[in-house]
Formats: sequence, structure tokens, C-alpha cells
Amino acid sequence: MRLILCERQDLAEPEVTVAYREMTTSVQRVSDYVRYVDQTILCKKDNEECGVLINDIFYLESVDKKVFVYCEKEVYGSNYKLYELEELLSQAGFVRVSKSVVLNVEKLTGIKTLVNSKLEAKLSNGESVCVTRKYLKDIRSELLRRNKG
Repeated sequence: MRLILCERQDLAEPEVTVAYREMTTSVQRVSDYVRYVDQTILCKKDNEECGVLINDIFYLESVDKKVFVYCEKEVYGSNYKLYELEELLSQAGFVRVSKSVVLNVEKLTGIKTLVNSKLEAKLSNGESVCVTRKYLKDIRSELLRRNKG
């Protein structure tokens, strides 16, 4: 894949054009990334609403019917249900890894096998989340989709 960058003073905002002969997984990944790079979801921190960039999110977790949005160093609350965020973010590389966690695969640095067919997903901020048996195929499918090209 070739990258061509061109500075143009006549543009009010950046414009991305992707030219391709065939829609491959790599082209789709570039498209998905560009589509979500500047998008935010509404969250709360210290009783104030704020927008959190989707690409800054490491994972989402539901605890006692409350959803938390985990970024590199910050944690935010959300009024969304976990399944709503899972649907909203599925095309941005988020995948459910347990009943209560949805993970951003872009933040994944490795996977370690644990006992009972579980996995531990290691994230680039040093945190880990458990991948349960029920969702193993989902994360494997997402990783395979991303590795095809």
C-alpha cells in the first residue's frame, strides 16, 4: 500500500481519498480507522460531560449496571448500555471478550493463555483483561480479519 500526503491550503478540513482496485481487508481497515479517528462518545467525569475519542478507548466495562470507559490513564462513566456501545463501536475494532467487557483490538499487545481455556489480553497501557471461553472465537475472528490483507 502506498501513502501519498499532499498539503493543500484550500481545504477547510483534512480530506482522505482511498483509491483501490479491490476492497481488501487492509483497505477496509484504513477506511474504518479514518471513519472513526475523530469520532467521540459522550462520557462523564467528575459530574461533567465530555467527549472521549473512540481511538483513545482501551476497553469498556459494565459493573453493577454502570458502564465505564477505560482510556490509557483515565476512566469515564457512560450512560450507554454495554451492548449499545458494542454495536456502535464494532466497526471500529471493538469486540466483546467477556460478559462485562468490550475490548479495542487496536490496543491489544498480546494474549496469554490461562487455565480453563481462558485468555488474558494484554493492553498497551499495561493493563490486562480476561477473555472468557464463550467469546474466544469472537476475538480470534477479529484478529484473523485484521491479519488478512
